[in-house]
Amino acid sequence: MSEQEFDKRVKKFATALWDLYVDEEEREGAETPKIELREENLTDDFTAMIMAVHLLYSSITGDDEVDLIGFTHMVNRLVFQWLMKK
Repeated sequence: MSEQEFDKRVKKFATALWDLYVDEEEREGAETPKIELREENLTDDFTAMIMAVHLLYSSITGDDEVDLIGFTHMVNRLVFQWLMKK
């Protein structure tokens, strides 16, 4: 997958997540075309999803100092806390 296509997917995933938090008339991704599910793109797709969640986190919290690695550490802690409650 090209870098340009990867960046488009990050934006699509981030937009889809953000749209869950806004009213229907404010949604940006209503016209977003379907992404074809292809086995050869799964690694890139999952990576793009993680990057999209990081982008969403940064835009909601305003925390621009947490890089992607720091974000994944934070997510691991959240998952661990959730599992400990179960």
